[in-house]
Amino acid sequence: MDLTGNDYSAGAAMTDYTTYTLWIVEGDIGQDSAGKDLFSPDSPIDYSDLNPAALLWLTEHGYEDPGRRVVVTPAGEVPKGAVVASYDVAL
Repeated sequence: MDLTGNDYSAGAAMTDYTTYTLWIVEGDIGQDSAGKDLFSPDSPIDYSDLNPAALLWLTEHGYEDPGRRVVVTPAGEVPKGAVVASYDVAL
């Protein structure tokens, strides 16, 4: 196997991905809040992008309960509103 030009020995990432945080929030997050609603056209990711573990997490934490929404932010940003739970996903 020829690995010429590939430097994986220094911990270089073999795959490019972006980490997002899914937040289950109760109530309104306001216009100036970090993040976008997962089900809006402005969301950086789509529900269909999520792996089975993320989908199970959403279900276990009641994302479909009345008054709740799923907000997507870049990792490290926190939306306004009453946070119920959060979960990091790498896509």
